[in-house]
Amino acid sequence: MLGAPVSAQHQPLAVPPLSTTPWLPGATCPLLVPLKDSVLQPLRIEPRQVPRKNAGGCLSAADALYGADGCPLRPCPRALPNLDL
Repeated sequence: MLGAPVSAQHQPLAVPPLSTTPWLPGATCPLLVPLKDSVLQPLRIEPRQVPRKNAGGCLSAADALYGADGCPLRPCPRALPNLDL
């Protein structure tokens, strides 16, 4: 799909499916990052994986919290700078 906008390209799943039942992603997810940083966009997951993923919280600042459709809903908060005590 050369020349297609980044937001219109299909993304691979972030984690493997829970079963062998094929899952075809529907519409593309909105970008959470600026277009120039689209390679940093969190990947879509299967909708049934969302509760388990969100329950695990943020794994890094590059992670996201997910909506029911499997699209990243909002980026995880950035870590605060370390404070020397």
